[in-house]
Amino acid sequence: MGEITQAVSSLENLFRAWRDVRSHVSRTSWPHITSEMNEIDASPLQSLTEIQRALERNAYQFQKKLGYTKRKSGGSRRGITIHSVRDRIVQRAILNVLHTSDAKLKQRLGTIPAVLNSPVSFAGVPGRGVPEAIASIVELIRQGAGGFVYSDMKDFFPCIPRHEVVAFIRANVADEQFAGLFEQALETELSNPEELREMLALFPGAEIGVAQGSLLSVLAGNIVMRRFDEVLNTGDIAMIRYLDDFVILAADVATAEKAFSLAQSELARLGMACYAPGDGSQKAFIGKVADGFDFLGCRIHPDGVSPSRKNQRKLLRDVQAVIREAKKEILAFKEDEARRRRTEPAYLQALSQIDRKLRGWGDVYQFVSNRVPFSQMDKAVDRMLEDFRLWFARQTKDTGLRVRRRMSGVALLADTPPKVRGSDVETVEILGDKDLTAALRQGIKEADEGQTVSWEQAKQEL
Repeated sequence: MGEITQAVSSLENLFRAWRDVRSHVSRTSWPHITSEMNEIDASPLQSLTEIQRALERNAYQFQKKLGYTKRKSGGSRRGITIHSVRDRIVQRAILNVLHTSDAKLKQRLGTIPAVLNSPVSFAGVPGRGVPEAIASIVELIRQGAGGFVYSDMKDFFPCIPRHEVVAFIRANVADEQFAGLFEQALETELSNPEELREMLALFPGAEIGVAQGSLLSVLAGNIVMRRFDEVLNTGDIAMIRYLDDFVILAADVATAEKAFSLAQSELARLGMACYAPGDGSQKAFIGKVADGFDFLGCRIHPDGVSPSRKNQRKLLRDVQAVIREAKKEILAFKEDEARRRRTEPAYLQALSQIDRKLRGWGDVYQFVSNRVPFSQMDKAVDRMLEDFRLWFARQTKDTGLRVRRRMSGVALLADTPPKVRGSDVETVEILGDKDLTAALRQGIKEADEGQTVSWEQAKQEL
């Protein structure tokens, strides 16, 4: 077993990988992923040891992936794959090693660390992200860049030449067991191809493409774009790339335009393409830096960086959508005064959700230098919240205390559904309600047979 495989399969590395994976899958909406997570949670040491032994024996088998399609903002669809928790742990363990800070282990990885830490690539690199990418662009503008072109690569993940990525790994590591594991980790075999039918073309093929949903997909993208990064950062041109989004900066617009032609040629060599300025996609633009431009959700201008207008409008629409949905629930409690409330969102829950959205949005843009849009957005949200408050006051003006409390979103203890027990039946028998007694007795029978029956459900049987 080679040193790299040994590093991947160490219990310490697998535990770090599990901890990272768990923090993400704990929020999943896929029941089978939650079930597997809970299974590992019940005995993590045993599960990780089993993975370790399989890796050491070169016997680890990646499971088939569940595929589904997701609509893009433009209306087309992309293929997404759901990987098992164990597969994610192994993928994360591989990533940990390839991004290692251990000097001795780095020596066994050839040029991989240098490629993955390219100073012009910012996606999937520990310690780097959008703020650092924007800071690099601002510095290039400060140094005199006057023209720009930015674009987005088309169908990036489905077009990645997987064989080239695997060949690069093999050329840089003297550990065939690891290279074989990496190659298997990049492959995509779907568990539900019959359900996808005509959508199968959106998923990786035998030779081309990596799965969106794999923890290794961004890494594969950065590896295959290594020459692109070098070619577009020579002479008097500079390029900053965030996975499949890139911006070229040069002294003037004409030079930036020539560099963009070079970018198109390099992408064609890889079997890829990108959007072009003026093609109607609204995903590529060319112009003077002095006029400002949008990139990675930011408006970049020589005078400062601010959130893009598009993202500002989206946040306001999201806030309005929360209020709109809350109004529906609030009116439902008013229209049906007998309706009980458990966890349905109402007035207070809407305010809490808006609070989380605003704080999260603000945290994303902590790094911007132009904060005037923050004040403008706050004023717009203030108006929405005041309108919502006045609307709520009108709706609750003539309602009873209990209905008003449900509309506000504060729990009523009286709405707590009791469990059906023998004592409940005895209480109702004393009160002389024969129909309810029968319903409760039926509820107890059903509960004994493994069904969950509440007092409310029993009463609804009448």
